[in-house]
Amino acid sequence: MHLYLDVDGTLLRRGGHARLRGEYAPAGHLRAFLEWATERFTCVWLTSRDRDGGSDAIRHAFRQAIGPGDEADAIDALLARVRPAVWRDFKAQAIDFAQPFWWLDDAPEEESLELLTRNGTPQSWVAVRVDQNPDDLRRVMGMLESRS
Repeated sequence: MHLYLDVDGTLLRRGGHARLRGEYAPAGHLRAFLEWATERFTCVWLTSRDRDGGSDAIRHAFRQAIGPGDEADAIDALLARVRPAVWRDFKAQAIDFAQPFWWLDDAPEEESLELLTRNGTPQSWVAVRVDQNPDDLRRVMGMLESRS
């Protein structure tokens, strides 16, 4: 099963947080989530940080949010397990609707939600909002465990 992953607001928290480094901070339980997700799913980036299949900007954002050290190295190794995606106008263009999937995103575009509906998969989008709930990844792990 595929697991499509957004970054900003889903895996990284934006502005105004105590552990903020630069513009972003890691979501609570980030490492545990990435370990869990990459062991159970085929993970694919679906983020506006990368539309053309490169992951340098994604990895840079995580490094900036986490800072140097062993934790950053461990997370970087997990990020390398996530496949790139290519899309042009809106994120859901990169989804393989022939495969079962979950899509974690805090705010998908209206066009993406419409494409999910046209393909009969609107329930595959899971709202994850770590800006409002820093522990939201823990909730998502439990929810996906019970649904998969």
